[in-house]
Amino acid sequence: MNRYFYYLVILCMLINTIVYVPRVLIEARYHGAITAIIIAIPLGSLLAFLFYRGMRSFPGLGIPEIFKQYLPAYLRFPILVFLGIMWFAAGSIVVVAFSHITLRFLNPNASLTNMVLCFVLVGCWTATFSSSAILFGLEIILLIALPIQGFIIYKAFQNEAFDWNAVLAMSEYVLVIPSWDTLSAATYLFTGYISISLFNRLFEWKKRLHYFWIIPITGIIISFNTFFIPIGILGTLAVDDYLDIWVNTSDSLRMQYGLIERVVFLYLFLYIGLSLIFITTCWHVGTELVKSVFPKQPKFLKWVIVGTVGAGTLLYSHFFNEKQLYHYAQQWFNLRFAVELLLVTIVFILGRRKKHA
Repeated sequence: MNRYFYYLVILCMLINTIVYVPRVLIEARYHGAITAIIIAIPLGSLLAFLFYRGMRSFPGLGIPEIFKQYLPAYLRFPILVFLGIMWFAAGSIVVVAFSHITLRFLNPNASLTNMVLCFVLVGCWTATFSSSAILFGLEIILLIALPIQGFIIYKAFQNEAFDWNAVLAMSEYVLVIPSWDTLSAATYLFTGYISISLFNRLFEWKKRLHYFWIIPITGIIISFNTFFIPIGILGTLAVDDYLDIWVNTSDSLRMQYGLIERVVFLYLFLYIGLSLIFITTCWHVGTELVKSVFPKQPKFLKWVIVGTVGAGTLLYSHFFNEKQLYHYAQQWFNLRFAVELLLVTIVFILGRRKKHA
């Protein structure tokens, strides 16, 4: 099961182009974005390693079971509910963001509410699956998605419009100190490892985690491609004029002899699958965390929880415009980074305590 640790991390890396990360970094391209990426790669890899070491000390146990051993109920319950809400928010951000993208590029005449409702219904249904079924589905989708993602990156660098001078011009801003907002967005690529806080129930860790170098190497490739490809294709100044930066970037690519001429359709097809499995993973983890605080857990409880989250997502998409959604996503990035640092520290300390007990 060790390979699923990598799958969870890579999923979050791939989904970053949907959840406003490129837009945050592009807006800060003159104000420390490159430095933030350079810092985020070793920092994110280190946090992933420390969290893995902590969870490895508790084979077959998730965060609810671990906290039950070490924390009193009056601390454990609010922490688990809060963490569950954070996971729900991660999925909801992707639901709303991708609904706007689908509406804008695939079906402008459709209703946003209906689009969000479709994603919510699928997300609520799949979030109630077993943890093992979700991981198996994740593996299948990634096996399909990675070659397509690699092809899109290849087409971007092969594009005649790709301007290496625009990329090299950004080297002047390497030493600019990044803001907390920028660093929080840059580190989001590595956040997928946090999902083993629940999926660790399926991990026995009989062997050490080999090939950990995959995480920093993949992080380097995806981080710099996420930031530099739009700049190379759209230009250092014009890139700021686009709302969905990576969708517009892929829309500028063509497959001259392909069945589908516009790469954007391939890109959107790819991210429909990635978005749905990401929503499923986030809402499944959040549901299990919140459900764990109830002493009695009837079968319908998980449906009540995901139904509440789905209704909240619909209201969220209805009452806030895209500018507000982007602002709240930025605030969530900031809060997530602080919570992630604290959670990794707690789990690592508890793991060391058990190891030396």
